[in-house]
Amino acid sequence: MKRSLVGSTLTAVFLALAGCGGGHETPPPTTTQSAASATTTPGAAAPTTTVAGEAEEETAPLLAWADVNPEDGKAPLAVEFKADTEGGKPPFKYTWQFGDGSPESSEANPKHTYDKAGKYRADLKVSDSGGDTDSDYVEVEVQ
Repeated sequence: MKRSLVGSTLTAVFLALAGCGGGHETPPPTTTQSAASATTTPGAAAPTTTVAGEAEEETAPLLAWADVNPEDGKAPLAVEFKADTEGGKPPFKYTWQFGDGSPESSEANPKHTYDKAGKYRADLKVSDSGGDTDSDYVEVEVQ
């Protein structure tokens, strides 16, 4: 008999604590939230931060990479440059300097021919509409 009484008492205590009995109501827990919350979505173009009460989103920092194909060969050497970007706020502005004194290009993926033998450094600068910039470079060796 003692065992069933103890078991009934424990059940009553459990139900009272769980809010299912005893006629008393437990107040809801108090929560606080910060004014800003960060959200990252896999596969999204850029992580964003949303501030409560504001419709504007902050984009991830602009990152730029330069690539060239081929990296070396005999003169005259025709090469294709490629600019890759991540983050930032489109539209982007591209500036390529080929390192041989020729005029710069504003194309994202320009083609250029090196007429003389030498080792050249081609610089890429990318700017976004939010004022962020990043740069990278590649080297081309012409024999």
